[in-house]
Amino acid sequence: MVELVAECGYDTFAVTTLASRARVSKRDFYKHFTGKEECFVASYDSIAGRSVRGIRAATEDQAEWRERLRLGILAFAGQIADNPGAAQLTLVEVFSASAAAVERMLCTNRLLEAMVAQNFALAEEAPNPPLLIVKGVVAGCAWVTRGRLLSDGRDPALDGSELAEWALRLCDEDLTRLHGLAAAAPCRPTDVPAAPLAKAPGDERRLILAATAKLASSEGYATLTAPRVRAAAGVSKRSFDRHFEGMPDCFLSMLGTLSGRILAGAEPFFRTADDWASGVQRMVAGLCQHLAQDPAFASLAFLETFSPGVEVVKWRCEMIARLASTLRRECPPAKRPTTLAAEASIGAMWGAIHHLVATGHSAQLPAAAPLLSYIALAPALGGPAAAEAVAAQAHSRRDR
Repeated sequence: MVELVAECGYDTFAVTTLASRARVSKRDFYKHFTGKEECFVASYDSIAGRSVRGIRAATEDQAEWRERLRLGILAFAGQIADNPGAAQLTLVEVFSASAAAVERMLCTNRLLEAMVAQNFALAEEAPNPPLLIVKGVVAGCAWVTRGRLLSDGRDPALDGSELAEWALRLCDEDLTRLHGLAAAAPCRPTDVPAAPLAKAPGDERRLILAATAKLASSEGYATLTAPRVRAAAGVSKRSFDRHFEGMPDCFLSMLGTLSGRILAGAEPFFRTADDWASGVQRMVAGLCQHLAQDPAFASLAFLETFSPGVEVVKWRCEMIARLASTLRRECPPAKRPTTLAAEASIGAMWGAIHHLVATGHSAQLPAAAPLLSYIALAPALGGPAAAEAVAAQAHSRRDR
């Protein structure tokens, strides 16, 4: 299973091929599994179990919390380098397999988050990071790894030391300054980008994308069909086929259009700021405000239940890379974070937003903006300076 998934992807082979690769008969295969999906989930469980045990073994004899966190991330990076095929299965192809497989992945994430949280709880001198920071550490590591695995011709190996340094910057003792910190006054309504994909008479492509977004946000990607979208958009089959190769192409185009508009709408928040740190915070606050006001887009962008498999994972990795590139480009050269650190921070923010959206708390995104800003700033400024900048900005907004 691991070999075939790494070579050609989960969706491309049948049980016959799987049994042949394993050198067993189909009859013997079905003695153990009801089908390919059950075999995949069992493979996932085996790999994830070994991974968690390996991380625990690497950290259990260490008393100091920083060293435990560092060794845990080094163990994770080492596992990716030792078996990239297993990483491909658990971190990428899991989205193609089934809802049960994705739920297994989410359970593994929660277990890793509990291990990170316990790392701090066991040491008296350790900080007590907010939940979103803990989730961000795990999500940042995962999304950086996915980006490496999906980059053509790029070595999937991670620099574990660099990734550990990034995580330690997020978990600085100055995090205590962010506890209970809520967002200041929300963005003015005129500052929030207009709702995307409004219908435009005569623009068939736009009508199709708007219909796709509406149906997917209300019923999920799995329910989408070209005839349903065409009927909702009021266009012919010929018109649909002229613009898109099929539903996956249409869905990805819709996500790309929505993302482009959100990013374009957030840009002025950054450009009009007095300095880079303030610009990052204004941009994050604007994005959170928009997502809170547009839960349909938040669901489409951040929930796995809407994903047509690996293609959306690729789209998310590309989005994370684009956002990280912007973050680095605008940062003063002397403080510019590494590419890995910037991508890890954007991945951490993505994971934190996913948690709020998935748990039905999209309305809390504006209140989470200070923590998300801290995640973006810490790799460049360091934990103490990032915490100081976020706290000062929040207090300044409250005073206004």
